[in-house]
Amino acid sequence: MFITTCMRRCLLTALLVCAAPSFAADESMGRPQVRAGDLWVYRQTSLINHKTDEFSYRVMAAADGRITTDASGQRDIYSTDWNLIESSSGVKISPHEGYFRFPLAPGMVYPFKAQRTVARVRAAWEGMVTVGAWETIDVPAGRFRALRVDVEGHFGGGPVARRGRMQQSYWWSGEVRRWVRHDLWISKPGGTATDFQTRSELIRHTPAP
Repeated sequence: MFITTCMRRCLLTALLVCAAPSFAADESMGRPQVRAGDLWVYRQTSLINHKTDEFSYRVMAAADGRITTDASGQRDIYSTDWNLIESSSGVKISPHEGYFRFPLAPGMVYPFKAQRTVARVRAAWEGMVTVGAWETIDVPAGRFRALRVDVEGHFGGGPVARRGRMQQSYWWSGEVRRWVRHDLWISKPGGTATDFQTRSELIRHTPAP
């Protein structure tokens, strides 16, 4: 059988396409399984003054429905879905943040509502979470396929229009079992200006031995 150069190229292209890994756009992400000793190191950049800082999370224990971490010297406690419950910095959240409900899947939309107490001052935080699409994202630690989760809500008392507002976006990676990027925007109660805006990106992930 006579095969032209063009036919050979077409055949090779078809074989490469078939061999390439494929991912379903609606693929869900299960709850990340972590172990004591897992470590994530991030770089946080202020998008207002461009100052940078590094922080880390090391799992100290993962048992009894909670994940306890050493967060750059302070103790943070999370639910098994990585929703913050309390921090040794003085933050307590009841029942927890409620941002993540694993398994996460594109198209999910759900509310969150929690009471956050800082230095005995209590404030309600509530809003909506939208799980977006899988994206390919580049951070200092490398390139990852990550599921985007957008959080939007308000906090404080009084009329909604006078409460503080916040917007957050997380990119969750099954490969490192945590988010690889987090964008945060906050406007304080009674204001309309941007008071706090940061981007945190994964620098390094070291699994437990």
